[in-house]
Amino acid sequence: MARLTAAQRERLQKSDFACPARAPGPGSYPINDPGHVASAKSYYKRAYTAKCKEGKTRICRRAKRFGMLAKDYPGSADWRKWCA
Repeated sequence: MARLTAAQRERLQKSDFACPARAPGPGSYPINDPGHVASAKSYYKRAYTAKCKEGKTRICRRAKRFGMLAKDYPGSADWRKWCA
């Protein structure tokens, strides 16, 4: 996962966030690459983190787009279970 600078995060489209209404602020969770998708899932699953109505759905859709739900992807069983 490439680290995003504040400037890079600002340049991302709102569609590249799990919670676009908060983008690019805290609790918006960038989902622009597989590493950030996995990170967004980790943060989103925590009880004390900010959530948005469509966040989980957006994370799962992006994971599917990046092939993270495919059977040959490491950890895909967990992804499929979480996204079900």
